[in-house]
Amino acid sequence: MSTTLTAEQQRMIEENRRKALERRAQRLGQNPTSAPKQFVPPVKKEAHITDNHNKDTLFGNGDFTTTWTSARDDPPPAKRQHVNQPLTCTDSSTSSTKPAQLSYPANKAWNFSMEDYQQLMTQVASIASVSLRPLEGAESLDMAAVTSRAQDGSPLTALLKLCNGWQKLGAEVQGQCVLVSPSRFEIDIDYHVDVIAAFKQMPTKTYDMKTRKWSFSLQDYKRLMGLLGGIAAVEVEPLPRAVVQSFSASFEETQARNPDIPEADLSCVEPAITSSLMPFQMEGVNYAVSKQGRLLLADDMGLGKTVQAICIAAYYRKEWPVLVVAPSSVRFTWAESFRRWLPSLSPDSINVVVKAKDNLRAGLVNIVSYDLLSRMDKQLPGNPFNVLIMDESHFLKNIKTARCKAALPLLKTAKRVILLSGTPAMSRPAELYTQILAVRPTLFPRFHEFGLRYCGAKQLAWGWDYSGSSHLGELKLLLSESLMLRRLKSDVLSQLPSKQRKVVTVTIDGISNRTKAALSAAAMELARGHQNKRDEKEVLLIFYNHTAEAKLQAITEYINDMLECGREKFLVFAHHKLVLDHITSELVKKDVSFIRIDGSTPSSERQHLCDKFQYSGKKCVAVLSITAANMGLTLHAADLVIFAELFWNPGVLIQAEDRVHRIGQTNNVNIHYLVAKGTVDDHLWPMIQAKMQVLEQVGLSESNLSANAVTAQFHSKDPSQRSIAEMFARSFNEDDDADTGGQ
Repeated sequence: MSTTLTAEQQRMIEENRRKALERRAQRLGQNPTSAPKQFVPPVKKEAHITDNHNKDTLFGNGDFTTTWTSARDDPPPAKRQHVNQPLTCTDSSTSSTKPAQLSYPANKAWNFSMEDYQQLMTQVASIASVSLRPLEGAESLDMAAVTSRAQDGSPLTALLKLCNGWQKLGAEVQGQCVLVSPSRFEIDIDYHVDVIAAFKQMPTKTYDMKTRKWSFSLQDYKRLMGLLGGIAAVEVEPLPRAVVQSFSASFEETQARNPDIPEADLSCVEPAITSSLMPFQMEGVNYAVSKQGRLLLADDMGLGKTVQAICIAAYYRKEWPVLVVAPSSVRFTWAESFRRWLPSLSPDSINVVVKAKDNLRAGLVNIVSYDLLSRMDKQLPGNPFNVLIMDESHFLKNIKTARCKAALPLLKTAKRVILLSGTPAMSRPAELYTQILAVRPTLFPRFHEFGLRYCGAKQLAWGWDYSGSSHLGELKLLLSESLMLRRLKSDVLSQLPSKQRKVVTVTIDGISNRTKAALSAAAMELARGHQNKRDEKEVLLIFYNHTAEAKLQAITEYINDMLECGREKFLVFAHHKLVLDHITSELVKKDVSFIRIDGSTPSSERQHLCDKFQYSGKKCVAVLSITAANMGLTLHAADLVIFAELFWNPGVLIQAEDRVHRIGQTNNVNIHYLVAKGTVDDHLWPMIQAKMQVLEQVGLSESNLSANAVTAQFHSKDPSQRSIAEMFARSFNEDDDADTGGQ
């Protein structure tokens, strides 16, 4: 029986349809003779059209859906509408009228044919109050080919993979690809007979009985994904584009992957630094050059990130000036390091910014703190810095902070970006994003893409939650391949001395005028000279006491920097009660756990306090008196010792160091001496170093590169200052240790 309608029947159907539309229009109060109104889909005022989750989603039959709210449910086939007229999207308050031939989908998502894509996007772009994120990669598609494929019903697998969070409509089995090594990936998916058949066609297939997962060489990736894409009921999330981009060599059968880092030609760098590099430090420089001077150097604390960064910057010296952004407490330490490792630099070519009004571009080497950088907005535009070093780069973990907003424009324009951090992510993967963006902005141009893959992103009622973590193994492989070099102490322990001393130059610029005057008067009194040892000692002690007061702010800043850098346990030694009180007061304000042992601590309580420090599972600082806690204590749960103040007897300092450097310590120990210029430290430190060299010669002290190399920088050419140091050595000996006025 024929089902073909005659011309008369078709005419009658169209006439009845027209009359029905006219009656409906009259009920709705419309004028049927007027031009049809444009369709205005209702848009909630509170809907955030530009949010990452409000995006076009493509379906497997050649349709795409525009979601105006946070609803994620796929529209059922019966609700799909294929619109052939232009659509204008405005606020729902402007109109509530809908065309008679369209019904609003229950899930608040409109579905269109790919034939309408370009026309719809053009219409939406003309509306000032509405923004719609397009399909990723759609601008490069051949729409005629897409329409043809849509008509024959074949799944648009290639186009699907251009969309974040893509899904096949009606997929029965879902899975995902995960990188498990630099050359292999696995697929986590439920059983499906066609999927297993596809797996078995791969020559590099491997099945793990324990995990029940299949893994393959990256060389099989393209072929396997093509086979899986042809299975209608199966959906497999591909590897992120960043992974494919970073491991591109491994995807090619004809190209073998070379894991070795090529050796860089460092003939252009001064021998003073290249001859001093340990093998693993030289490897770090080679890695940086292989990455065109853009990397995150995440070596463990004490492995010499500073010297590696200076060597990398020196390799690109033709592109200077260089900018170093660092915590305020180590600005002058960076200046001393540049002078030490690059002796050809003239003193006036190193510019340390101390005030927001100072010139940021006054030298070949410019050093500024994060906080000052955020207050120098007017100076940031202009000529960019081609070489940029960001010390403790995890300070940039929050993109909303002022320091991060000030740094990102500089990072964006720099040719060489050297990030340094022993703890690049303090607690969650989301904190890595700004550092990844700084070094390799093409990996994840948008945070949402990174968050979905590695931050366990969840969509809640108020928005997206990125505080979790996911695919951490893949993230580690991706970072190591594309931008990050990280070595632990355990990896290079054979190349390290067991104890490393480091001088940290701190500034006392923030002290009061009264303290400045007292320091100046004490220095002048010392320069006069004295006839007897008693007067000489009294003047020296006055200078020593004023120095303690002058260093309080610098000491606090450095301890805060260590805490912010994620140091869980460390020791802080000081001599004066004033300094010990100030440190403990600051720790109380910051709600940081600590123990304190000084001359007033009963012997019966000392072991209890040590046990608390040793076995506490949380962050803890040991605040210790140099003279009262330099022996009889075991605190090797820490591997960092900070001397907030100096002491003239190096034997006492070595004993204090050994509270950490003793049997049971499995790491090398880092010793940081805080030295302030313009104080008694200028005279104490050369004397301490000279005495330590004597102890070394008789086998009673360990020497190392860090300790010896910094000695010369504090030796003054002024004969009067050398004589003052001699006075210290003459006035104080082992018998005088108790009579110092500190406790």
